[in-house]
Amino acid sequence: MKKLVFLLFLAIIGCSIKEQNKVNRSSIEYQKFELPKDLEETSGIILNNGLLWTHNDSGNESELFNIDATGEIIQKIPITTAKNIDWEDITAKNEFITIGDFGNNFGTRKNLYLLELKFINGKLNKHDSIPFYYPEQTSYLFNALTPFDAEAIINIENKYLVFTKNRNTLTTEMYLIDKTLNRPVEAEYIESLNVNSLITGGDYNEDSKTLVLTSYSSGGYQYLIRIKNFSLQTLENIEIENYDIDYKDAQIEAITIINENEFWITSEETDSFEPFLAKIKIN
Repeated sequence: MKKLVFLLFLAIIGCSIKEQNKVNRSSIEYQKFELPKDLEETSGIILNNGLLWTHNDSGNESELFNIDATGEIIQKIPITTAKNIDWEDITAKNEFITIGDFGNNFGTRKNLYLLELKFINGKLNKHDSIPFYYPEQTSYLFNALTPFDAEAIINIENKYLVFTKNRNTLTTEMYLIDKTLNRPVEAEYIESLNVNSLITGGDYNEDSKTLVLTSYSSGGYQYLIRIKNFSLQTLENIEIENYDIDYKDAQIEAITIINENEFWITSEETDSFEPFLAKIKIN
């Protein structure tokens, strides 16, 4: 999604907030690969059963792309049963892949939902559509500083956790979505994280309990946020590790975990960069 207008808002706000035990580190190794033009607005990425999947965001076709470790497209799968209103992130567990169609730039959308896809005989089929809403949102009038615009989703404890961008406070608000509830699902507010930036993507490994997020701030700065031992029961003791990503003026939109120290990220096309896939390693 294009963010130039929001970067202007960040520059105007210029706020600084107390962060939750933030640790700054900078020792990162990079391997970068150019993505084809078909993925110039890549917005989500997931590593599932050894395969990398990505997709574009609003204004693009409803398609999933299986790419290799150099960014080349192996397979393109159209999703004919769902429209890409504003696909912002993707998560996966077992045979399911879930897309978050919850981009909500100005807080005006009333049709937020999660799209569950399932592998059947080697093909992706629509399994479920999960509409949801934020109970705290009482107005749907245009609001450039809305706290109800999400760009990241993870699977955790058989539920979905959504991360919003709060442009007013530079925090991310976490909302839990339980697909077993009546539809539309009332998203449950869980906690606010003081990330001092705007979240663009996320992933979670339940075995290692590692949460990673990507974000950006004014000036075109890009970040990787890692939280170890993350669970819904340990939100009182969160330590945020923040890493500067050495691709200033990129538009990093997505991240997926390889292991606790290695990750894949993707960036949209910008004036400074062609769309790219990068493997990054924290030393």
